Amino acid sequence: EFFRGRTTLSTSTCGTHLTCPSSEMASKMQLQPKIRTSNTKIISNGNHFGACPLPGNRRSLSRAGTRRRAVIMSYDLGQDDVPITAPKLQEEVKPFVMVSEPSAVASFLKGVPSVGRMAGGLVLVAGAAAAGFTAGSKLPAGAPATAGKVVGTVALGAAAGAGAMAMDKQRKDHAPKELSNSLVGREPCSLQSSEVAAINEEYGVDMSRENVEQLQGMYHHYFDSLFPPGDVPLGGWEADALIKFKAALGLEDADAAKVHQEMGNRIFRMRAEMGKRSEEALQKQAFQKLVFLSNLVFGEAKARFLLPWKRWFKVSDAQVALAVKQNGSVMYKKFLLSFQDPVAPDEAMLKEARDYQLRINLEDEPAAEILKVMCRERVEKVAERASEVLKSSGRTRARDVAGAVAAVDEILAYNKQMESFAGRSEVAVGVGSVNMWGGIFHEENKTSELRDLYRMYLAENIKDGLFTEEAEAKLSTLQKVFGLGTKEAEDVTITVQTKAYRNHLRRAVQDGTLDAAESKAAFLTELCERLRFPGETAASVHSEIYKQKLESFLEKKSLTDKDEEELLRLRVLLCIPEATVTAAHRERCGAIFRETLELALSSGIDGFSSVLCDKVVKAAQDLRLDQDLALELLAANCKKVFMSYIKLAKGKSTRLDQAKELKKMVYFSNLVVSPLLDGIKPPTKEEIEAEKAQAEIAKIMEEAKAMAAKEEAEEAKAAEGDAKVEGDKKAEDEEGDKKDSLTKTTEAADAMASGETMTIDGKTVKVKSQKKITLADQMEMRDRQDLYRNYLLYCMSGDSVDLPMGASVVIERDQTEFLRLSQLGDVLGLTQMDVADVHKGLAEQAFRNNVQQVLADGNMTKEKSEYLKDAQKQLGLPDDAAKVIIRGIMNSKLMGNVQAQVSQGKMTMAEVRNLASQDVDMESMLSLDMRNTLYRKEVERMLTQGTGEFDREEMTETVPQLLKLDAKKAEAVVKEISKERKKDSLVSAVAQVRMKDADAALKSMNNLLACHLADPNTPVSWPVPEELQDLYSLYVLKKGSKTDVLQGLLMISDETRNDLESIVAAGNFSVDQEAGIEDEALF
Repeated sequence: EFFRGRTTLSTSTCGTHLTCPSSEMASKMQLQPKIRTSNTKIISNGNHFGACPLPGNRRSLSRAGTRRRAVIMSYDLGQDDVPITAPKLQEEVKPFVMVSEPSAVASFLKGVPSVGRMAGGLVLVAGAAAAGFTAGSKLPAGAPATAGKVVGTVALGAAAGAGAMAMDKQRKDHAPKELSNSLVGREPCSLQSSEVAAINEEYGVDMSRENVEQLQGMYHHYFDSLFPPGDVPLGGWEADALIKFKAALGLEDADAAKVHQEMGNRIFRMRAEMGKRSEEALQKQAFQKLVFLSNLVFGEAKARFLLPWKRWFKVSDAQVALAVKQNGSVMYKKFLLSFQDPVAPDEAMLKEARDYQLRINLEDEPAAEILKVMCRERVEKVAERASEVLKSSGRTRARDVAGAVAAVDEILAYNKQMESFAGRSEVAVGVGSVNMWGGIFHEENKTSELRDLYRMYLAENIKDGLFTEEAEAKLSTLQKVFGLGTKEAEDVTITVQTKAYRNHLRRAVQDGTLDAAESKAAFLTELCERLRFPGETAASVHSEIYKQKLESFLEKKSLTDKDEEELLRLRVLLCIPEATVTAAHRERCGAIFRETLELALSSGIDGFSSVLCDKVVKAAQDLRLDQDLALELLAANCKKVFMSYIKLAKGKSTRLDQAKELKKMVYFSNLVVSPLLDGIKPPTKEEIEAEKAQAEIAKIMEEAKAMAAKEEAEEAKAAEGDAKVEGDKKAEDEEGDKKDSLTKTTEAADAMASGETMTIDGKTVKVKSQKKITLADQMEMRDRQDLYRNYLLYCMSGDSVDLPMGASVVIERDQTEFLRLSQLGDVLGLTQMDVADVHKGLAEQAFRNNVQQVLADGNMTKEKSEYLKDAQKQLGLPDDAAKVIIRGIMNSKLMGNVQAQVSQGKMTMAEVRNLASQDVDMESMLSLDMRNTLYRKEVERMLTQGTGEFDREEMTETVPQLLKLDAKKAEAVVKEISKERKKDSLVSAVAQVRMKDADAALKSMNNLLACHLADPNTPVSWPVPEELQDLYSLYVLKKGSKTDVLQGLLMISDETRNDLESIVAAGNFSVDQEAGIEDEALF
């Protein structure tokens, strides 16, 4: 909307005014205004101060500089229309642009003093009253003269008074307009309170009381003009400007707070009207700025009281805190950037920054983060400059890094200055050591540039061969500034130190300094100390240098005496230990030796010859390999071949095919590995002599054995005759045929101890098996024993030969198979004990099968025992092992019978004692429940057999021990059963006496006595004493031997006992059934 006629608009973002045509003229010119005037609010309250566009129109506004404001207003013009140029940017905010002309009355009364105005008003009223009086006196005839005068006087007087009041109101109303006119073309914040006082005095008013609404309108207009729209941040000067203007106007905080509230209402209305989420977000940001600015204007405490945002707009304390944080951070950053050299190590500037932070109520955490980021950005710029210098120097032949070093020194100096302010409360928070972590170098994967700078700076500091403490401290600080990890910095440091160490070491060797040194170790140690180079790393450098030298000599695949001398000199100069030299030769020389060795081993059994063997030996000699090292390399390669044979053997499905592969491995060991061993490390003179002595001893033992056998045969022949001797000889031959597998293997190995005669390359040679290279460290013991066991079964089973007509026959293995078995054990790395365990295991398994067949019925006879004894001798099984097997099988057979007897209730303690005498383990044979059941039955049997006896020690100690039961639990069982049986026995005895069954009653009393012996602490009672006396009398009558025990059990006194015994002795007591019948017949 536009004002009627020609209207002067004042925008909230420009310091000038623009005269626009009226709405009628605009329609005639076909102009379409691009600014939505529907969002324009007129703040006038009857007086026109200017149009205030609401924040919804601020999205099209631009801003330059801290105090520059502009509005972009244009129209879509027709072909003949003349464009209206937008105003230029202004340096100051001058929102008041319209001049209000005072009325004639206001102009007339402007300078009149209050006394004059009052006197003039009185004169005017008096004159009007006089005129009314005169007019009333001239009324027509017939009218009351007095009434006419009164009416005329009152009417004209009242009219004059009303006119005087209207004139005075125009005077008072024009005071704010005069104030507004004084602000045209100037900054409102430049207004002084003296100017306002002069206007008050000139118009005779107090605008702070009489024109509050007009002052609020001016404050609102100025507030709206300086308030930035949308996401445009605050400039930082707004709060001070509002405070000055408010104070100059004399506006109270409560009245000014209403303007802030109205601004909040308008923003929330605009937010509700917005349709897009982005526009709504802009209004949210505007509200946050309003909250922050209000806190600065009124103070945080007063703002909470005057502006309860939470109650008005449902805003939480957290949202208010967020508004303060976000806007305060923006203003704080702007404040720092306003300095010519932001975040400079200037104490005054840092103190001023601290004061400003406290003034805008910004918390320490966001303020510190802003300062740290700006410090980091400053350092990053220097680092980028240093990186560019370093890159440019790398592209030239003459490397000049002085500029990069200077830039790094600048970074360190700046960091040191900033660290000097750390911990001081009067300077800005966040001041301290600078860290580039999280900056552009880390976000854009440019950490390699930082590492290059770190590497360059370190190299420049130690290029003279001295790594000082000062340089180390600088590099430690630089690592923290660059944000490099400890491991990362250490790697770079070691790399640079290694390069410097190698360079200085090279110079020392070339100029003879190291050769001339009296102590090579002391010289190297001093060099390491000067460079702060770790001794372990220096040793690895020495090792690498030695390896490089060795590789250069090995290009011809051999080492000469001169080469060895040079290597020895290098070893002495660098103090290289023997282990390092050995490792280097193993790695470098071993690779060359391995090629020749693999060629010889790959030829296999058929292709191997003495020529290949000589090549391998010559290669070891040419490379000057130590015998132990050569044997180590040979063993490593031979074990790989052995494992290939093992893999093939495990893949075979039949025992025969597996045995063939294992036999090939044994042949490979004898024909290939053994000659190579002898060639690389020939047997020493001592070993040869020891071997001859061993052979001589074996020969002597054989001769002695033959002589002893001959003497035994002659003695037997003389004693029993020729026939008997031949029978014994035949028996001995049969016994020899029954030799066990271990004996056959041992004899075969002993027979070929001196070597096996074989033909190689057309020559007959003796080949020995070897025991130095085995698979002991390549396979588990269980796997090696399984392979040996399978080959042993192959040797014991024989070959199956197919015959015509579908027949087949098994041919027994000859002695050579057992020789291969012995040699297989050597290759597998099995000791004599391991081999014996395998043979024993097979013998036990075979013997166990025989025992199970023989003892299928569970009975052992003399014939079966002799048969098993022969089988034991044939298998070479010790007596102890054979007994264990027989006992185990017997026990298993016996276990089934015993369990059946227990379940059927036929097992007695006599049979248990019999089994125990045969060393049968009752605990393994019978379960705990079975043994408990058996024990309970035995206790019940002892308490009910009618003998009156109970061996407590037997039942509570001996029997539980036989049944492997707990003695205390067994005693508890005895007490439990005896307690139950004692009462039952007493009841049975009384009942049987009543029935005149004396024998049954006597048995029940004996059971009662047995229960009493088992548990003497449990008493018995009966309600009829006479019946207890009958029981005692019957026991005396039957001549029982435990009358004293029964007397005490039945609680009979001595007097009563004597009387009862007298009655029985007199023959006056009887319980026979016949006597009872006779008595019945009498009645």
